[in-house]
Amino acid sequence: MYRTVSLLVYTFGLAAFLGLFALWLRQLRLGRPELRAWHYPAIFLSSAAWFALNLITLDYFILLAAACVFPPLLGRLFEARFVPLIALGSAVIAALSLLHQAGTYPLAHARRDLSIAYCAMFAWSCLNAARRAPGGRPSVILLLGAMTVVPIAMFTYEDWLSLAMRSLPLTILLVDSYARRRFVFLDIFAKWGSYFAVALTALTFWFRLLPQSLEPIYSAILMLPVVWGVPRLCRTIGIVLDRRMLGRPYTSAEAQRLFLERLQTTASEDELRAEAVKVLERIFLTHASIETEGAIRLAERKDGRPLFSEDLELLSTLSGMLRFLLENRRLEARRRDLHLEASRSELKALRAQVDPHFLFNALNTVAGLIPSNPSLAEETVEKLSEVFRYTLKRSETEMVLLSEELDFIRAWLDVQQARFGDRLSVEISADPAVLDTRLPVMALQTLVENAIKHGVARSTGTCKVSITAGPAPGESLRLTVSDTGSAPVRFENSEGRGLRNVRERIAGYYGGRASLTLRRDESRGLTLATLELPR
Repeated sequence: MYRTVSLLVYTFGLAAFLGLFALWLRQLRLGRPELRAWHYPAIFLSSAAWFALNLITLDYFILLAAACVFPPLLGRLFEARFVPLIALGSAVIAALSLLHQAGTYPLAHARRDLSIAYCAMFAWSCLNAARRAPGGRPSVILLLGAMTVVPIAMFTYEDWLSLAMRSLPLTILLVDSYARRRFVFLDIFAKWGSYFAVALTALTFWFRLLPQSLEPIYSAILMLPVVWGVPRLCRTIGIVLDRRMLGRPYTSAEAQRLFLERLQTTASEDELRAEAVKVLERIFLTHASIETEGAIRLAERKDGRPLFSEDLELLSTLSGMLRFLLENRRLEARRRDLHLEASRSELKALRAQVDPHFLFNALNTVAGLIPSNPSLAEETVEKLSEVFRYTLKRSETEMVLLSEELDFIRAWLDVQQARFGDRLSVEISADPAVLDTRLPVMALQTLVENAIKHGVARSTGTCKVSITAGPAPGESLRLTVSDTGSAPVRFENSEGRGLRNVRERIAGYYGGRASLTLRRDESRGLTLATLELPR
């Protein structure tokens, strides 16, 4: 059993430190200047060589000479004093061990004397490191524990204590890294190291317990539970490490999904930036800010925990997503601006086209009224002047109050009333709470004109035009124009220039937050145009 466990520990230690060295090279290529110190590769390669030696040899003096590299590296890792002197003393012990092993300089009590010298050197290194240990109490406890285990293991010859002593490089690195958050790639090492340890342990004990006489096909079948269970166990371990040790509220996939879902619902660039800051602070648990070009800046965390490698990769991914969404919002804003400019030109052209036509019909109406009803003719001329005064006054204005638009429509309908007489019946109902709402100029008038043109003008009997204005769910304004005319409605095919202009203008102003619908309600005999705008 001891032999199996020791092989597992040494194999894991060798793989772990080689993996750490590879991760260190990768992070160095990514441009992290804080990792350029020489002691990082020295610790990783020396520890990997140490575990490799334990796998291939049991010679005490060769292993003792190899172990002499750790006192100075331990002092350097914990920023202790007298590291050069510790290095010199360790080198002397290592040289004497190798000379004794080679038979060049034999010592009478080599094992005892060199072991005492090594324990003294190791204790000196641990005590100096403990005085300056920046990791606090965990680091001090670790160093004092290591200083105790080494001499006991070297002089009691107990197998399990010897295994604990020989695996100290791995223990010290893991505990110190977690206590001080020294390595930005600790998360990757912890995860993949745990996955490797679980897989290696499971496979080792499985093959150890498996009968040697079993047929290969049955061995393969019995292997299925291991193949099924190990990945799931590793996934669970990864989640626990993220939540408990590394303090991540979301996995990388969950964070990306949350970021995209929350930001896709925003309507403008400012809203996108504000929502992005909220989501980033929720993901990284620290204050976030976004620069003009879309770069993300995160403040130092209150608990001192740095951004580990997966955090940095996630931050890079979210930055790319944010830049894409910002560019998309800017393109949408530009497209709306272009639509708005086109709609303004369309509105001016529409005024130039409609006003002469309306004026021609109004003047004919006045001319017909002068002989029979001169007072009504005079009143109609006054209303006509109000209509054109409003049109000229608002020729360069895009937004007006609903109350002003309704006053204009009343004057405009009075002129139409003079034209159609009893064939036109008008009803206007407006909630006082929405009269101060601003809307695109002549948008409502266009709907009323559409009702007159397709409802009243084509009816032989009385046609009622109703205009209602009131609040709608979601802080919106709902404007409805209905008429009792019998004209069929084919909205997509017969939509006139005026209605198309209204649709394009509200799309330019409000995007998808506004809507215009035209439908026929046969049960009530009504044609209804409904305009909903945000308030």
